[in-house]
Amino acid sequence: MPYGIIINCAIVALGGILGSILGKYIPQRICDFLSKLFGITSITIGITLMGKINSLSAVMLALILGAIVGEGFRFEDKLKSLSVKLKSVEEHYVNKNGINRNQSTEKFISILILICTGSTGLMGAMTEAMTNDASILVAKSVLDLFASAIFASTLGISICLIAIPQFLIYISLFLLSRFITPYVTPYMVADFMACGGVIAFVTGLRIAEIKSMNLSSLLPALLFVMPISWLWMLVFS
Repeated sequence: MPYGIIINCAIVALGGILGSILGKYIPQRICDFLSKLFGITSITIGITLMGKINSLSAVMLALILGAIVGEGFRFEDKLKSLSVKLKSVEEHYVNKNGINRNQSTEKFISILILICTGSTGLMGAMTEAMTNDASILVAKSVLDLFASAIFASTLGISICLIAIPQFLIYISLFLLSRFITPYVTPYMVADFMACGGVIAFVTGLRIAEIKSMNLSSLLPALLFVMPISWLWMLVFS
């Protein structure tokens, strides 16, 4: 039973609900500061994970192929369309807090990617599947509670809906990890974490409003990095 996944997704939904209700009592300057702080935190996590890299060439190749696929299938546009639909149900929150549609859409996508595809969560789901240890996801839930609450205070209750794709992604990875566990090497896991670290770094830049790019286009790299890492070690080791 994936208890860690269930707890983490429930906490995200809870944080979104609490933030949307209590947001009016939190000064806007505090929300703005904390949202940028979460961006810096994501950058820090990304740098830490990149340090675990085994094969730089394999990770870079995965990122390049992932970007080509992501841009080819226009992942960013599809996520923007989804976020606009979710945001339309509570547009008055956006107007009340002085955030225009484009800003709220970009922030929503960044938070969706941070929570759903952050390396800590993905590794937590994999670890729980392989070892039945849910401690990583439980620890992540503490950060997600505050993150979802803070962003819901400005973006509205649609933040709690992120728990739905989060659960689907985590449970799919959980089931897949149960199947591939006998074939995964520590080197493949290290490159997977490093690839996720790059995405976490870029996510942080976007949340902190330092630099914006089509973040969603990098997500396919997470599917490519393990097979490429395995092939790279097979050919060049």
